[in-house]
Amino acid sequence: MADVGVIFKILPVDISLDVNKLSKDIENRIKDECRVKGVQIIPIAFGLQAIKMLIVVPDAENASEKIENMIREVNGVGEVDVEEVSLL
Repeated sequence: MADVGVIFKILPVDISLDVNKLSKDIENRIKDECRVKGVQIIPIAFGLQAIKMLIVVPDAENASEKIENMIREVNGVGEVDVEEVSLL
């Protein structure tokens, strides 16, 4: 079975949140289910920053949805969007 690379764009609930700490919290939450291959902090506007994560998940039914739901459960996560999905 192949792997799938998913790029998630994650926004914090508040601009005052430390996005570096939030990205570490997300990584710790999902580390048993998938592999984080890259993290970028992207400035959006007016102090708001987004986290872009490249995450490798198994090519199984609902695997990326499961990870998305796990990310949403992390304290401080406001919005999660899937930006790109690619078979590796």
